[in-house]
Amino acid sequence: MKGLEKIIINERLVENIKHHIAQKDHETLIKLIDWVRAPDMADLMEHLDHEERLYLMDLFEAGDAGEVLIEIETPVQESIIRNLEDEAVSEIVQQLESDDAADLLGTLPYDRVKKIIDSVEDEVSERIERLLPYPEDTAGGNMALEFVAVQEDSTIKDAIETIRKKRDAVKNVYYLFVVDHLNRLMGVVSLKDLVLESPERRINEIMNPEVISVNANKDQEKVYHLFKRYDLVAIPVVDHQNRLIGRITHDDILDVIEDEADEDISLMAGVIHQEITEDSLMKISRARLPWLIAGLLGGILAALVINRFESSLERMITLSFFFPVVMAMGGNAGTQSASIAVRGLATGDIRLVLIWKRLFMEMKVAFLNGIICGILLGVIVGFWLSDYGLGFVVTLSLIVIILNSGFIGAAMPLVFKKFGVDPALATGPFVTTSNDIFSLFIYLALVTIYLRIAA
Repeated sequence: MKGLEKIIINERLVENIKHHIAQKDHETLIKLIDWVRAPDMADLMEHLDHEERLYLMDLFEAGDAGEVLIEIETPVQESIIRNLEDEAVSEIVQQLESDDAADLLGTLPYDRVKKIIDSVEDEVSERIERLLPYPEDTAGGNMALEFVAVQEDSTIKDAIETIRKKRDAVKNVYYLFVVDHLNRLMGVVSLKDLVLESPERRINEIMNPEVISVNANKDQEKVYHLFKRYDLVAIPVVDHQNRLIGRITHDDILDVIEDEADEDISLMAGVIHQEITEDSLMKISRARLPWLIAGLLGGILAALVINRFESSLERMITLSFFFPVVMAMGGNAGTQSASIAVRGLATGDIRLVLIWKRLFMEMKVAFLNGIICGILLGVIVGFWLSDYGLGFVVTLSLIVIILNSGFIGAAMPLVFKKFGVDPALATGPFVTTSNDIFSLFIYLALVTIYLRIAA
């Protein structure tokens, strides 16, 4: 797969590929495979039907098939890998780096994984078996076992020779890791230092002992924060005894960023564990239904709140005209605060040690916005109903509503984070539904008090 230039995926190209597949035009399809980069081929295959994807996969060489498979979105990838013969999967796995191979096999049933592992070379199977136990959202789940490490008492000449020996196994060498005789991580050496220093110098003389590493069980989001804070291109992974066991490179972290962003956006929208390319009706329904039911129950609670203030509505039916305004303002204010909090926690710009400072800022913003919007709505209500006393109460209620919504929107993600729950879960349906209920209650309660005093 040469990959001479990026192709643009459009309807005409997809239909052209479908035509060649239907005609079993192997020669043209093989030329296409040889010409298109793996990521572009992955995009193209996502636009094909299931049988067309399998047909195209049969034309790939094992190495090319692996490069394409690891670029394909998870649901499509799973459907392809589950329909390939064990022998084909074994050949693909042997061409991939250990982390990519483990990710592919992680989608298969245990019995089949065991059969495939038993059929590959011992070195490959040993690496995969070391990686499979790690959860996919940890450093261990994202690390590759291919890296270059040398003893601290080695010479630079020895280190360069080690790199040469491992050039086929390790695709990209960014740093040279330094270990002691127990394989404990001692430092790191840049390739620039290897080139510039004398070949006879010892590695421990030029290494940087202040190496940044991560434990294999660390959450992938925290690994991303380390990459971002220290501008890393690779990071060594160690076990609980500080022994070097793998490395994570920047391209793996780009995938982590995408995964975390997808997860947060999905949770904020009330869509749980749904992939964009998923085409199973039941899976999509299952992903969306929980929050829809939660929203339905929240709507019923809001109806109970309105029913509780039935007498006030009977006395002034025009009060109900402003329900949409009150609910929309509360929901929007809450979502704004929640989105800022979730984004800040995800990027590391908001830390739990600064929680009160963040909350205080959100309260000040909510209070200012509440005053401006409250006065505007109060003047409209007072003029419309020729009752400026009621307009003042509406102003007061909107200030309280926006203040309350801003607090809930900012506080809930921080509270969820404190207890180890994904902060994104606090936004979207959760914040919107709760703020609808509280907004109605505040609005109707204050107006009811005013009507009783006025009577």
